[in-house]
Amino acid sequence: MRERLTKSEMAIMEILWEEGKGLTATEIVNIAGEKKTWKDSSIHLLINKLLDKGVIEVVGFRKTMKNYARTFFPVDSKQKYIVNQITDGMSEEERKKLYEYLIGEEKKLEMIKYIQNLLTKRKEKCTEIHNI
Repeated sequence: MRERLTKSEMAIMEILWEEGKGLTATEIVNIAGEKKTWKDSSIHLLINKLLDKGVIEVVGFRKTMKNYARTFFPVDSKQKYIVNQITDGMSEEERKKLYEYLIGEEKKLEMIKYIQNLLTKRKEKCTEIHNI
C-alpha cells in the first residue's frame, strides 16, 4: 500500500498538478506565496520525501542565476493518484462494490449517459487489445 501524503506534501502536489509543468523548488515557494510560509530548507525536505515516496520525479534542469535547479513533476495525474489511494489494497470484489455504489449514487441522467459512454469506449478498447 502506498504511503499517504502529509498536508504539506499534498500542497506541493496540488501546485505541481495545477501548473502542469516541471517546477523548481524556488518556483514552488513563489507560487505557494501567501498561502504557505515555507522556508527553502522545508521545501527541499518535502520534495525529497515526495521523491522517496515515488510520487514526483526530476524531469529536467533549469538555469538559475548562478547554477542549475532541478525541475519536478508528478508521476501520476491527480485523478490517478486519488483512485490509487482509494483502491490500493482493495480486492476485486471490493472494487466492484465501490463502482456499484458510485454509479448507484448518481442521480443525473446526463452523468449516467456519460458514464455509459465511457464504459462502452473502454469495452471497445479491451476488445481490441484481446483480439490482436
